[in-house]
Amino acid sequence: MEAVVEQAGRDLSAVVPDLVSKVRRGAARIFGCWHVNMSRPFSRGSETYRACVACGARRRFDLEQWEMVGSFYYPERNFGLYARAR
Repeated sequence: MEAVVEQAGRDLSAVVPDLVSKVRRGAARIFGCWHVNMSRPFSRGSETYRACVACGARRRFDLEQWEMVGSFYYPERNFGLYARAR
């Protein structure tokens, strides 16, 4: 059994997870996030939206029709007190 796990001096139990991780990252770069897992609707001021749990993209939410509308967008980063004065 050790001969199968250790081949040509390399431990395959360490190589396989690394290979799977590289393939997964490559696929994510090519295909991007599919926004499958969305949060519940949030309201902030006059805006209501749902956010993708994986990547943070938002999509507007219509409370009257109870459905998402428009395309996905990424919120503007606002660092508040931590923003540097330019």
